[in-house]
Amino acid sequence: MPLPTIEYSQNLKGRNLKVLHWGSTATGKTESVLRYYPDVLLIDCEGNSDQCVGMSEVPEFLRVVTKDVYEILDVMDAVSEGKIKFPDGRPVQTLGIDGYSILWSVRQEAGSLNAERRANRRGNNNPDEVSMTQLDWVLAKRPLKRLNARLNAPGVKYLVLTTREKDQYVERQNNGRTELVKEGVTIDAMRGLDYEVNFALHMQSVNPFRCQVTKAQGSLGKMFPVGTVLDHYPAEELLAYATGGGTATSDDVEVAERQLLREASEDRSQGGLLALGSQRGMSAQMVADALKANGITGFEPQRWTEMVEAIMAYDNGNGSK
Repeated sequence: MPLPTIEYSQNLKGRNLKVLHWGSTATGKTESVLRYYPDVLLIDCEGNSDQCVGMSEVPEFLRVVTKDVYEILDVMDAVSEGKIKFPDGRPVQTLGIDGYSILWSVRQEAGSLNAERRANRRGNNNPDEVSMTQLDWVLAKRPLKRLNARLNAPGVKYLVLTTREKDQYVERQNNGRTELVKEGVTIDAMRGLDYEVNFALHMQSVNPFRCQVTKAQGSLGKMFPVGTVLDHYPAEELLAYATGGGTATSDDVEVAERQLLREASEDRSQGGLLALGSQRGMSAQMVADALKANGITGFEPQRWTEMVEAIMAYDNGNGSK
């Protein structure tokens, strides 16, 4: 197999910017995207962008209203290919996804519906008695994982995400009992969203404006150390930070498919299958459960590809629920 491309840091010139606005309602999460970034295409998952139409501070923008992550992936592909432009021919420079919390909520509902339908097929028609399995959570998270991977190659100079906040709880011991105690707030989205961005702002109020830096990578961290409280939106610094042409990474599905092809050409024994599961932290029972969930009741060499796909799709409990 050929080695992947080896790059020299001095030759790396391009740099895009990925920003996260998170906070409670009416804190300027959406307006700041439309107000401070150029040539915005806003994917509106909540229907809140109507409130910004006609504001003198907000330039004209493009909008797509959807809660469907697959439609969002299609839009991102179209933007990357230069198929979406403003009426005067200008390309999209900023892609905003407004309401990431909604996407996670919809996908959790998809996992729950899948569990209910499976229970109905087994004769259990009481939704209150249905619980989601590990594979249901895999189903729920899979397209969002694809979307998160696509954030690394959005085809635009600026990518800005917004999401709500939620109460954060920690376990505390009280007289020998474990209690959940509220301790601040955190991002309301599928776990790991904050890892996908370069800069994150906890939006706190509009009048007066107040936000706090909760993540800052590279030189942004020198300008805005984590914990810094700002009384203005740092538009000038953020717009100057991105030069465009940043490095794109492969889609998770594409990488997984390449891995499957490589692994499929290797040890196709039962031991090889268990070894593949072990590499992903799966016990023999977990491997059996993954196969059974995909209609495979035992080791079937003629269904090798299906067995490998079942194991690769198994979440192993490391993701967020």
